[in-house]
Amino acid sequence: MAQFIATPSWLGRFFTRISTVTIKQSSLVIHFKNNTSRAYLISDFTNFTQFKKGLFSGKITLNHSTKTVISFLNKQQAQTLSEQLNSVFANHLEEKVNTAKTLVKRYATNEYLRDSNVPLLKSAVFSLAQQYGAIPALWQQHLSAINIKFLTILSSSPTVAHATEQLRKSYEQKTLTARADFYNVVESNPLTHEQRLAVIRNNDKNLVLAAAGTGKTSVMVAKALDLIAHGGVKPEQILILAYNKNAANELNQRFNLRAQQANLNVSAPTILTFHALGLKLLQSANKTRSLSPFANDAMALNQWFTQWLSNTLKTDSRFCKTFVDTLYEPTDSLNTETRIATKTAIKAQTYHTLSGLKVSSYQLLLIANWLYMYGIEHTYQNDDTADFYLPQHQVYLAHFVIDRQGNSVQHAANLHNSEHIKYVRAHHKKQGHALVQTFHYNWQEGQLEQRLKAQLQKHKVNINPVDNHAVYERLSATGLLKQNINKYLNCLSAIRGEQLSNAQIAARIAKSGIMNHKSYATLLVAMQRAYYEKLKEQDAIDFDDMIASAAQAVKLGEVSVPWRHILVDEFQDISCARMAFLNTLIKSGPQPCFTAVGDDWQAIYRFSGGNLALTTQFNDLIGSHSLTLLQKTFRYNNSISEVAGRFVMQNPEQYKKHITTHTQVSTPQVVLLDDLHQGKKSVALKVQQTIATINKNNNTASISVLSRYRFMLNEVEQHLAGNNFANSLHFWTLHGSKGLEADYCIIIGFEQGKLGFPSNNPGNLLVEALLPAQDTFNHSEERRLLYVGITRAKHKSYLIAPPSACSEFISELINDNYPIDIASNLFVKQSKDNK
Repeated sequence: MAQFIATPSWLGRFFTRISTVTIKQSSLVIHFKNNTSRAYLISDFTNFTQFKKGLFSGKITLNHSTKTVISFLNKQQAQTLSEQLNSVFANHLEEKVNTAKTLVKRYATNEYLRDSNVPLLKSAVFSLAQQYGAIPALWQQHLSAINIKFLTILSSSPTVAHATEQLRKSYEQKTLTARADFYNVVESNPLTHEQRLAVIRNNDKNLVLAAAGTGKTSVMVAKALDLIAHGGVKPEQILILAYNKNAANELNQRFNLRAQQANLNVSAPTILTFHALGLKLLQSANKTRSLSPFANDAMALNQWFTQWLSNTLKTDSRFCKTFVDTLYEPTDSLNTETRIATKTAIKAQTYHTLSGLKVSSYQLLLIANWLYMYGIEHTYQNDDTADFYLPQHQVYLAHFVIDRQGNSVQHAANLHNSEHIKYVRAHHKKQGHALVQTFHYNWQEGQLEQRLKAQLQKHKVNINPVDNHAVYERLSATGLLKQNINKYLNCLSAIRGEQLSNAQIAARIAKSGIMNHKSYATLLVAMQRAYYEKLKEQDAIDFDDMIASAAQAVKLGEVSVPWRHILVDEFQDISCARMAFLNTLIKSGPQPCFTAVGDDWQAIYRFSGGNLALTTQFNDLIGSHSLTLLQKTFRYNNSISEVAGRFVMQNPEQYKKHITTHTQVSTPQVVLLDDLHQGKKSVALKVQQTIATINKNNNTASISVLSRYRFMLNEVEQHLAGNNFANSLHFWTLHGSKGLEADYCIIIGFEQGKLGFPSNNPGNLLVEALLPAQDTFNHSEERRLLYVGITRAKHKSYLIAPPSACSEFISELINDNYPIDIASNLFVKQSKDNK
């Protein structure tokens, strides 16, 4: 390259330290009068050099990491130098633009632009567009027209986010056009526009939210076939995870059928349940262990746990005492936060003591059980002068619900104010009775038992601990043992499903606000340890271990992860432990694309560990992603859609979807019936009458009777046993109906109370504390459960409810003017009365 030199102007000789500026090979070199120099690589320039002519001198501005201005140069020489610099820079720039075009083609034209590739395009592509936008005239002067066109298009986006969105839209449109014929035939019906987008979008993370009947299975099958047919992906590089074995089998069958119909001679991808995947990975790592009998036999687990618990209660006095103290979750009736709840629950709650008594408060339960465990005979008085009487010692015992300042709880104010306490003391003094007094604040301060012991000893009451075997016998005889076995087995299931450590168990219970949380944590840690030791004795693992052990094998590099695409069905019901397993697969694999498919409106399995927050807070908990909503349903009509969708979206934490239906009707197809037959309440006869009506109009239709509870279905099924309906008749619990459909659905059980719908049973507080956190909207999961029930019907859903004292859900449907057919004047009357 010829050497170009600029020297200072005559004026610059007095004002600059520069002696010469020259281009040497690929650098601009500034030589200073003190015999030092500084070089700038032209390839590192970020934009063209700008020349400005002054009256006596010229100056050039270099654009690199910062701006460098060289002044007081000979005007002619500076201009020539600037032009040559720009000529050299233009050659480098052409290379950069061509490289940028190659990157765009690779990462945004030939495939869907992934979030992980955006930083590369930002530094190598989008930055060029920004530089071009700063001084476009110079770029247009030096670069080829085709590269200018490329930069002009890119620079039209004001931000990187906008440019990313535009590149993705361009890819989607191009792919939709190119693969239109394939998407028309890959399923039994042409894919909808939203389904096609769900197939096309292969970001690092993708969330596909599918309302009921919108074809999420079609999307998963079509996506896998599309990747194989057009994405250069081998079947063995695709992993599809199904919720259960039946779903996995259905996906496998659907894939093979659609592949055949699309004339694709390919094998199926890896389609497994989470547990089967765990087993497969452990086998690959040569870590196969037998499956514990407990995994598939709940009775065997119950028998082992019952035997272990019984032995521990008999042999470990401290454990036995803690177990008895925590038979019921404690409530603090003086706690202002629980005062309202306590007031409403106080009448309904009954506590069963070891001695077979029924007492009305938790603290009386503690006192009664303490008396029993120390061999002190007692009777329950439950009057306004005493709570217990100790006949062998002729001692009365009164427990007052007051704090140290003498304040009483609101619901007990009439019996536990200072005047009443004076009356009780005076009464027993007058009768010459020995009176032992205990107080609520004794319990609050953890001194209730000490107070009891000290007061009773003053009255010469013998205090001798009862043998643990006797305590065990009473626990068994009163049913308290069986009741608590079921509770603690549910706790163990939650702990194992969430893979909680001992510290996490304690933290969750403490966070829930349960009093005596340390005692509960002690019991659960002991139970968890015993369960784990039993598995070791069996040299076996359970299903939860299968996933955790497989994840550990992957982390340690003992097994490779070959999957470039991981698809997960029913994602709304995924647990934290399973999500952690997925994250391990994603981090250890060949940068796989992860696609979660589910419906937050149908999240109804929290009791088995399903964590809805992983769906509703996907961006915060899992990461940046592409979201696709499937909003056209082929199952039910617009009437069912409007009622069910509006109902479930009352919860602001649910995603908002605008469902369209293939089938359109002009009249309401959600029908509200009373539960009366010839003036008398009979749900079974009402169901029979409704089936007869359906049968009369369509004797080939499938009909399903649904309920929140199995026992209600059993009663109806037994009643209908002698009827020979031509229809196909099914009986489903609402939880069991998920994924199923029928022409007509009849939903029963809309009562109030613990066995109503929605259920007002808050569930066991301890189990609730160990399960994933629930969204805060009232009856949120019960609301989703009714959505599932209503949307099982293709043509019509019947809701059978009592016309008086009906559930909150029925009242809402009536009083909030949902577009339903209220086929009973009794409900209409109720509606008017409530307005």
